[in-house]
Amino acid sequence: MRHWLRHPIGMGALLPSSPGVARVLARQMQLDRDGPILELGAGTGTITGGLIAGACPAERLVLVESEPQLAAHLREHYPATRAIHGDAKQIDTLLAGVGVGALATVISTLPIKWFPLEDQRAVVMPCLRRLGPGGHFVQITNAPTPPIDTRRLRINAARVDAVWLHFLPVQVWRFWLD
Repeated sequence: MRHWLRHPIGMGALLPSSPGVARVLARQMQLDRDGPILELGAGTGTITGGLIAGACPAERLVLVESEPQLAAHLREHYPATRAIHGDAKQIDTLLAGVGVGALATVISTLPIKWFPLEDQRAVVMPCLRRLGPGGHFVQITNAPTPPIDTRRLRINAARVDAVWLHFLPVQVWRFWLD
């Protein structure tokens, strides 16, 4: 709550994602691909726990969280993961710092819909390059439309699922390069 009150757009949501959202996101993991599963905006670890419950070995998870207290919380509660404190707009630098090259899947709960185009580009495009052909960048949103400017970034998108919470669905979108 403290983090959200201080910077509501940066955090995105007052409450952590639900276990139901975590289960839906876990189904989007491409565990048959080489490389780690990258979670952007790992927060309190609700999604992290769901990814592990969805058969992802904790050692395969790389978590990125911009709030230092939450990154410390993730390291404490999920010590087998690689939890990084940092800004997802610097993703290439962050991943290079922990020796990560190719990625299997990206799971994002960032409030990316509210990012300016250049910030969306800074987060999404390096991830898509590291994913390569067939790799998916998975993003949640409360909006009924894609939360990433697919036309201007020249990427593909498809809504793959929705989870009803409260009175609105959380939409799950998948993005990829041709």
